[in-house]
Amino acid sequence: MYEKYMVLKEDIQSVVVNGVGTGFTVKLRIPYYRGVCLSLVEDIQVKFNGRLFPKESLTFSVEGGTFSFAEMATMTQHRWEFGEKATVFVPLAGGIPLGMHRVEVTVAIRVSYMGGARPFTVAIDGVSPMGG
Repeated sequence: MYEKYMVLKEDIQSVVVNGVGTGFTVKLRIPYYRGVCLSLVEDIQVKFNGRLFPKESLTFSVEGGTFSFAEMATMTQHRWEFGEKATVFVPLAGGIPLGMHRVEVTVAIRVSYMGGARPFTVAIDGVSPMGG
């Protein structure tokens, strides 16, 4: 539905801690027309230049805190609201290297009337270390 608004180029940025790149963040808008509790976010996958980072390697942050996907499976009180940008941290030694890159994000949300989880995918080309 709203997957074309899910990720913007400027919402992908390297993370540097004490001068060392530790990965990058992707700020995501929910690709569904309403918010959901975190336990309904069944999967998020990030690909960086074709390299897959499965949900087990990521952390997910919303206003209520930062969680692993194992923790999110039990989160019925914390929500990802429509319009809110969740931040997904992707561990990547050195962060995003100089140059232009491709980031692909898939979000699967479990919605009962849709027959289970529905994946939404968006690809962003031309990503640089500083977002955009």
